[in-house]
Amino acid sequence: MAIDSGATKSEVLLYPLDENGVKGNIRVYKYPFINLNLLGFDESLKRLKNIIRDVTKFAGKNNITAISAGISGARYESDRKKITAAVKKAAGIKNVFILPDTEIALSAAFESNEKNCGILIAGTGSILYYRAGDGKINRIGGWGRHIGDEGSGHWIAREALYRVTKHYDKRHKAGMLAGVIKKEFGIDSANIIEHVYRKGFEISKLTKHVFRCAEKGDKASKEIIKSAADNLLTHFIPIKNKKFTIAMMGSLLAEEKLLRNELMKAAKKQYPNIKLVLPEFSPVWGAVKIALANVK
Repeated sequence: MAIDSGATKSEVLLYPLDENGVKGNIRVYKYPFINLNLLGFDESLKRLKNIIRDVTKFAGKNNITAISAGISGARYESDRKKITAAVKKAAGIKNVFILPDTEIALSAAFESNEKNCGILIAGTGSILYYRAGDGKINRIGGWGRHIGDEGSGHWIAREALYRVTKHYDKRHKAGMLAGVIKKEFGIDSANIIEHVYRKGFEISKLTKHVFRCAEKGDKASKEIIKSAADNLLTHFIPIKNKKFTIAMMGSLLAEEKLLRNELMKAAKKQYPNIKLVLPEFSPVWGAVKIALANVK
């Protein structure tokens, strides 16, 4: 059972095996997200146990050889050890591997012996996770929406709100964005504070609308996307003088060509030693690879 749990959803893959390799159909399931930073330890563990319990019904209670899970926000080894122990006890399964979601994504994009390679993830959050020439793993960014995640989906949505409030003040022109926010969410200058500060408006819901506005030629939206690409590029500063291959991952870079094209165009100028590629496999396959490599 391979699990990729990010900030918006969990993808679960049942990979059937016999002594000769794959046997039967690979099955994929979708579940709510798990994120230690947003949900806390107890709720995250509860959600993970529920996923494992539910998917085990499809596979059969005694048929799970291993569980390999990449969990968003699980950057500290102490947290991963506690989750591993709890899952082993709850599921009655010996082979349990709890990893940061970045690690399974890196495993999906590159082989374990490859060096000077990494992944730039841009989804709800953003992070650069790479394996240097000495084999050491490094991370740049990934500090969360309040103190980091530059160029991410949440960052783009927040920038849109900045420009809309300036539009209300007549300090900036963002008429199309203001109109979309009014139409889609009923938010205008009279109630935006109430929605954002008291009603818990989910800011990241605006992200896709910024891209749609940009596709229609909206100047403010196109500026936000270009700025997002520039901010994502700052993750490369520590490796700027070395040759690297970086796979572009995460929902934004996978789905939004405008951002991907801006990033590749700017990277070619500013970081000619860094080659940007699209990965062949999604992150959940990294969890499969890690399980297969560690279980006979």
